[in-house]
Amino acid sequence: MNKALKVAGLSFALMAAGMGSALAETKIAVVDMGEVFQKLPQREAVSKKLKGEFEPRMRELQKLEADGQQLVEKFKKDEAFMSAEQKKQSQEKLAKLQMEFNQKRQAFEQDNGRRQSEERGKILTKVQAAIESIAKSNGYDLVLERNAAPYAASKLDISAQVISQVSKSN
Repeated sequence: MNKALKVAGLSFALMAAGMGSALAETKIAVVDMGEVFQKLPQREAVSKKLKGEFEPRMRELQKLEADGQQLVEKFKKDEAFMSAEQKKQSQEKLAKLQMEFNQKRQAFEQDNGRRQSEERGKILTKVQAAIESIAKSNGYDLVLERNAAPYAASKLDISAQVISQVSKSN
């Protein structure tokens, strides 16, 4: 039993020494994805593109909301002078307007979210390609997200290189 423990301990020590030398040879870099996305010029271009794409629908929603507010104010102001039928018609009109607004707002939010995800995906693909290219050209064996490491020396950070490379690939 004692001999088995010695063999297991020796095996573990040799394995740890081997892993230590492998880790010593491993070249590691980190990238701050948040910083990369914040500083990319493509982000502003995508923002403008999506704003232009969704601006008409946003104005339509704002108009529907304003119309609803006017209808509510008119109803409150005139309610005392309205017949039961007029009140019912006003309430139905308001309910219909509210339903239309909710449907259009929901569709807007879904479409806007989908488009933002698509555009973010395109940028992410470029960022990942840049990271891979930089890693290969500089001989990095491993690139980690900056936030995944409790500590990383600033000399390991390739974020600026990634930003530069992706910025050029407009």
